[in-house]
Amino acid sequence: MNKRSVSAVLLLLIPLLLLSACVGLIVSADKPLRHQAAIEGEPDMLARCAMRALSADSRPSMRLYHYKLQIYPDIPAAQIFAYDTRFLPYIYSSNSPQNPDGIRDYIGSPEILRGVREVEEARYGYGFVLTITQTDHASSHAAVKGDPFVSGIAWNYLLACAAASNRL
Repeated sequence: MNKRSVSAVLLLLIPLLLLSACVGLIVSADKPLRHQAAIEGEPDMLARCAMRALSADSRPSMRLYHYKLQIYPDIPAAQIFAYDTRFLPYIYSSNSPQNPDGIRDYIGSPEILRGVREVEEARYGYGFVLTITQTDHASSHAAVKGDPFVSGIAWNYLLACAAASNRL
């Protein structure tokens, strides 16, 4: 190949690669809805139960996420965000899940957002967002969007929490 044909190929290839990268960012910004249903229970209680189950999950694919619980008492609703720690700005080698000697300190107390009238969107790359909104005094509407594998696990934990609360 001569220099002219190599430069022509590069001129075509570089914009094509940039365009495909931009399309990938657009697609990954909003993930599809995976599950939704009406379930029995209060959003706060169900979200705390699901959060405990997610935090206790020892699978490497689930340990990769930082779970953040947000409670909206004025709506009433609750959300669990599963942020991918590989893309979070405050993850260092000392607390990274890829480091077997790292100190994993991602589980904090829930963030209670008073005076907020609508649920927030995810701020970073995420595996799933589980949203639970109260529909009446005894039931809620739950929806999870995100990666099919990890959102399915979160959904199963939520259904187990709803079933356990119904038995009480």
